[in-house]
Formats: sequence, C-alpha cells, structure tokens
Amino acid sequence: MDQADTQAQTRDLLMQKRSEILTKVDQLGAHDPAEVANLGFGKRIGDATAYAVERMTDAYQARTIYSTVAEIDQALERLEAGTYGRCVSCGRPIPEERLAAVPWAALCVPCSARPGKSKLVR
Repeated sequence: MDQADTQAQTRDLLMQKRSEILTKVDQLGAHDPAEVANLGFGKRIGDATAYAVERMTDAYQARTIYSTVAEIDQALERLEAGTYGRCVSCGRPIPEERLAAVPWAALCVPCSARPGKSKLVR
C-alpha cells in the first residue's frame, strides 16, 4: 500500500470517528422539552433532581466530546500538512500502535507523560 492510500485510509478513519462522536453529542442533547421545563433541584432527591444531575452530566460529556472533535480536526490538519504521525512536541514518530488506538494522538508516549500537556491527546 502506498502513502496516498495510507493517508486516504487514515482520513476516512478520522472522519468516521468524528461522525460517530458528533452522533453521540446529538444523542446527549436530545431530550424531551417538557422534562427540561420542569428541571430543578428540590430539597428532596427525586425525579427532578435526578434528571437535573443527568442533564449536567450529559452537558459535561458533550463538552469533553467536543474537545475530542477538535483534536480529530487538528489531526486532519496535520494529515494535510504532512506532519500526521509525528509528535507535535518533539517531532519524533508516534508509534503505529498508538495511532491505531488513538488515531488523533498528537503526542508520542514520552511527551504525553510530561506534565502540562493536558490540552493535547496523551
């Protein structure tokens, strides 16, 4: 398989993962408007409180998922620039096993273990 085929497969994989993640965000955002209208925290734990906690959890998950979408977009940019598969910190190659597990990884394993790199995929 030549480099163009590998690059096309990687792009397809990243786009598929991006689509799956956005579908998950849509599922997290889909809820009954009547339930949201009654959203509140009461003095007693009940349906409204449980629902409010569930919605807050979903909102946090959606925010985390959106950051993954941004990381995938950055990986697509690196792919176009010809730097995909190289650590954005040290420039060394990212092992294929790591890219197979997390195709949007921006850092090699040693760099991901360093403190202060929390905004990049470890």
